[in-house]
Amino acid sequence: MKKKIRVLSIAAVIILVLTGCGRLLKTENKNSSSGSTDSAAQPIMDEPLVQDVKDDGRCHIGILTYRDHSACDEAIKGFEDEFQDLMGSTEVVFEKISADGDPGKCAQIATGFANSGYKLIFACGTEAVQNAGAAVKDVPIIGACVTDFLLSEVVSSLEAPGGNITGVSSLGPIDLQIDQITRLLPWPSKVGIVSSGTEVGSRFQVSLAAQCLSEKGIEWESYNGNTEEKLREQLELAASECSCLYLPTDSFVASHMEIAKEVSLSHQIPVITADYHMCRNGGLFCYSVDYEKHGREAAAMAFDVLEKDEDISRMAVREGEDEDLEQYYNPEMSEALGWYNYGGMSPLLISSDEESRDEEGGQTSAEEAGSEY
Repeated sequence: MKKKIRVLSIAAVIILVLTGCGRLLKTENKNSSSGSTDSAAQPIMDEPLVQDVKDDGRCHIGILTYRDHSACDEAIKGFEDEFQDLMGSTEVVFEKISADGDPGKCAQIATGFANSGYKLIFACGTEAVQNAGAAVKDVPIIGACVTDFLLSEVVSSLEAPGGNITGVSSLGPIDLQIDQITRLLPWPSKVGIVSSGTEVGSRFQVSLAAQCLSEKGIEWESYNGNTEEKLREQLELAASECSCLYLPTDSFVASHMEIAKEVSLSHQIPVITADYHMCRNGGLFCYSVDYEKHGREAAAMAFDVLEKDEDISRMAVREGEDEDLEQYYNPEMSEALGWYNYGGMSPLLISSDEESRDEEGGQTSAEEAGSEY
């Protein structure tokens, strides 16, 4: 972890310098033949996003995602499996709701969990933690798939968060990812760093990657796109100006990896990703954290809060261990780009999202390919 801590300390200064509730439908029904109208137009209220839980003696946990993507799915699986192992499968009930990329809906869901009898909120993704934390102060929130809890402004300290939020940081080994690029590809003339530009976690990773590239004397440029059209435009531009592309973890980009794949193939340019989910969907290779293990770590923290009465305000944010990191490559993209320098790397099994888990064992694509992810 020393490398990771060193890079964080150098780059933190850089990033600090950079920088309703329900629809009301009115109905009106006029009878033109008779000239009569309904006596009154009745408002129709949406169903509440969160239903009250039954007082059945079980532990009800709300799971909140800002936007669905594979890394969150992996962390949620790890969280659910581990918490059931610790608590007993019949003693816990999970309710998962996605905000579909809507911050207002995200806060509404979190508030619904807090007001409906849920004991704890597991928030997956930086925006989910931020919006839940802003809306809820009296229910513990455990976060995962968050690059940096401090820069996301959801804790006052990594060692002693000071509020109702803590969790597991998913910051990957940026220095090792950049080293991987220089080891496994021809020395790049220029690296294009592509992200949405709107997510604090990916902006932080961009600053770290830029620092690492600058230290190696490699030219780089940042490209941002926060709509599908803009992302495609920026990927095309980056591919025309650079010799390889680097994609930090970014939920918006992760949900549009098919665009990155198209650009990679059409320009015959390698796309290096920060995690194996993005790599599987169109990247060439990656140096990735294990999101399922992070979910399991978050479950252990949740168990300590709920069953051991540990004070969440004093529960330090945790990081994954270096030994949990793994290198992967995408065989489909490797063949398409004519790249075969993958010694010691694990192949990713390429399949649809629906097929990415074994129906009986619940294995991930990486596990099916023989690795320990």
